Amino acid sequence: MAQKTLAHILGDFAYDLSYRDLPPQIVEKAQISAIDGIGCALAGYDLPSSRIARDLWKELKSEGQATAWMNGEKGDTENTAWVNCLLMHSILHDDMQESTVGHMGSFVIPVAYALAEQEEKGGKDFLTAVVAAYEVAGRIALKSGLPIVRRGFRASPVFGPFAAATAAGKLMGLTREQMQNAIACAASFSCGLLEAVNTGSMEWRFQNGGALRNGLMAAKLAKKGLVAAKTALEGKCGFFAAFGGLGLRGTVLAQMDKITSTLGRDFEVGKNIFKPYPTCGYNQVGVEVAVEMAKKYDIQPENIEAIQATVSPENKNYPGGDFHGPYETIDQALLSKPFSLATAMMYRNITVDMYLAKLNSPEIQELSQKVSSDGQDGMGFLDYKIDVKLKGGKVLSGDQTLADMKNYSLDRNRAVDKFCQLTSNLLMKEDAKKIAQEIFQLPDRPNLNVLSQLFKKTKV
Repeated sequence: MAQKTLAHILGDFAYDLSYRDLPPQIVEKAQISAIDGIGCALAGYDLPSSRIARDLWKELKSEGQATAWMNGEKGDTENTAWVNCLLMHSILHDDMQESTVGHMGSFVIPVAYALAEQEEKGGKDFLTAVVAAYEVAGRIALKSGLPIVRRGFRASPVFGPFAAATAAGKLMGLTREQMQNAIACAASFSCGLLEAVNTGSMEWRFQNGGALRNGLMAAKLAKKGLVAAKTALEGKCGFFAAFGGLGLRGTVLAQMDKITSTLGRDFEVGKNIFKPYPTCGYNQVGVEVAVEMAKKYDIQPENIEAIQATVSPENKNYPGGDFHGPYETIDQALLSKPFSLATAMMYRNITVDMYLAKLNSPEIQELSQKVSSDGQDGMGFLDYKIDVKLKGGKVLSGDQTLADMKNYSLDRNRAVDKFCQLTSNLLMKEDAKKIAQEIFQLPDRPNLNVLSQLFKKTKV
């Protein structure tokens, strides 16, 4: 009997997964992921890229049951999932996975939500699809994510089609074979370059939207009878070889057991990292360390001579991270360590409004020029060290131990508090709490109708 391919193994897992297989802590993590993702969408609803997406959604959408979170209006499944995705990913505040080096929530949550509404599925079905989608994308990326990023591909739209196809397939009721084909087909629909991040242009968000459509199409085609290459992932001309080279293909084939052996026991959604600040994932801990150092030592920007950040080589080398300005676009600032550390040190915070109001601040520009970074082997994904040299020669140091790591995993209370903060420009606090609390009630709901009605309370 021929050995099962990775698409078949993951397709079988996704098909077989049921709500009763999910430990309570994994259900809660899926709920928190939904709360956080929707909050990020509402926080970024009025950025320049979001206005483009909202305007185009109005032109493209047709009648349907899917809810646009920004205002509670209805539209067709594909276009409404697309606009929710783009808003969710608009300010880089959405969750991230270390395995994918990307933002799978911007695919998983919008697709699962829209399909649950279209197919009239309940909260348990929605949450099961969310877990399955994170799992499939995370497993495919487990040994390939970083090598693929190093070649200049952007991880989110490369791995996102797998997440979208799985979420859609689960809620559309694909058969076992159809689910296998949807995942295999998604391998051919992956896309996305890092050059937009490197230059600070805005199309990186729209990469996610296009990849979401591709993943959704893979599921639809599989349901109609498309039969994809069984070796779409590990074949000689398959996903791993094409995006990572033949060497990566060999590495993945040699570690296939490590990729699949813990399926159903060690869930990828449980490893989701949530962002306290709207900036690149590689900047998160650095911002928090800078904020805490500024508070602890009462650092005044005018007294700073230099700021030195020490991070992992992957962090140091990620495109856009060393850009010192001038910042002509929000996108240039979002990835920039100089901007994020200068802003954090100066204002002891970073918010969406700061990108809109402080982008061209002479004070931030001046302090940004004093920021430098270095890569050090052995440092982890969230490791960060900052040395601040003051005028007069005194050096103050801080590292990731200053960060509150609970902000990166979130419990119920922190998730609700963050949601209220993210949505404060659009929702009264009472209404924001109702949305978050309703998501925690989803396992008891036969559909998403109660939750969807609450989005009509937004001020858009």
